[in-house]
Amino acid sequence: MAKLTIVANIKANPDKVNLVKAELIKLIDITRAEEGCINYDLHQDNDIPAHFVFYENWESRELWQTYM
Repeated sequence: MAKLTIVANIKANPDKVNLVKAELIKLIDITRAEEGCINYDLHQDNDIPAHFVFYENWESRELWQTYM
């Protein structure tokens, strides 16, 4: 099975940045505990705080689909 890499871009409304960030942070530990999750990293743009990126690697597409 081939490893799967996903890059997800999330853009929050400017007035909801703190709320969106708090909700995204809640996903980190839950997702990292899933079978097949190699890494699940959240990044926030320094210049555009409303722009978030998740960079994630999974052991296989099948394990990611089970998570989804």
